[in-house]
Amino acid sequence: MTAITKYDDLANLAGDPGEMFREVAQSLVAAGEFHRLFDLRLLQERHRHGLPLDRRTPIDDVEEPLRSQVEAGYLAACREVGELLLESGRLREAWMYLRPAGDKFSIRQRLAGVVLDDERADELIELALFEGIDPERGYAWLLGRNGTCNSITTLDGMSQQLDAADIRACAGVLLRHVYRELHGNLRGHYNKLKGSAPPNTLTIEQLINQNPELLAGGNYHLDISHLQSTVRYARVLTDPALVTKAFEIADYGSRLPADLQYPGESPFEELFAAHRRWFGALLGREVDPAVEFFGEKARAEGDDPRSTAAVETYLILLLRLGRAGDALAAFEELAPAGRELSPHAPTLLELARAGGDWERYAAICRERDDLLGFAAGLLARRG
Repeated sequence: MTAITKYDDLANLAGDPGEMFREVAQSLVAAGEFHRLFDLRLLQERHRHGLPLDRRTPIDDVEEPLRSQVEAGYLAACREVGELLLESGRLREAWMYLRPAGDKFSIRQRLAGVVLDDERADELIELALFEGIDPERGYAWLLGRNGTCNSITTLDGMSQQLDAADIRACAGVLLRHVYRELHGNLRGHYNKLKGSAPPNTLTIEQLINQNPELLAGGNYHLDISHLQSTVRYARVLTDPALVTKAFEIADYGSRLPADLQYPGESPFEELFAAHRRWFGALLGREVDPAVEFFGEKARAEGDDPRSTAAVETYLILLLRLGRAGDALAAFEELAPAGRELSPHAPTLLELARAGGDWERYAAICRERDDLLGFAAGLLARRG
């Protein structure tokens, strides 16, 4: 059909707007002009509701319920065009439409089946990680392409904008990556010393326990800052298998020479040794000494207005050890009244719910003149 015939046929449908919209939509889809299809759907929506047809005219002044109906039509158009762009493999363009529709699921599914290549790597990493569609996958891609140093810097920069679940997922990716690197380098060193590879089943902890010569003479096998960042992020991990790997890295770091023991932040000033205590306690190793250590750190912090890191760390440890009652008592003793802890720390309400000690919770709220907290406790207790 020639262009003239097509336009003439369309003109003949002017009295049937529904059929005209269908014809134009089919033509635009066949030509792959999906952005124009979106414009068509907006035009169709305005026509359906008797609004001005200029798509640049804002609808802010349209009264309810019509405004919500028009906005719903716009979102439906976003989904339609986004799905078509996805089917065409145009993922970045698809996200332009799926984002306002709140549809991460479709594009996350598509990313799961993508094989990363040089041509599209930057685009795919941007979508998965920086757009927050699938941060775990995107961070794994970033690590594979840009290496550990760049990826840690990126995670440091993004940590405030990622939610707790995404931080945990990225921390797991980083931990597995660094563990493989360290394990591989230790195996390579073993092979150089012994003339043969060690058994595949040996962990990092077993390798250095059975072969102390691997660390003789100040030897180390991976950038120290990478190890430090890895154990720091690993504190949010709860999977025992990952906590075990984190313990092994911290244990390895704690055996390095003093000049490689770079200090950390409170309460992990002795960075590797303190993390070794932390992960060990979570694995059931030397639990009471670790609780005592972090408790002393929290009490030493006192009313320091600059930080509550040690107090928060102590509360988190007690809660993760299943000692909610002790955590509630520590909150009462150590958490500054009238000052909120960071989002990483358990709330007083969470501690009460975990331990079931609502009487003590209510007493703390009364003591701190926290009427809102008291009311929340009453509701939570009944729920």
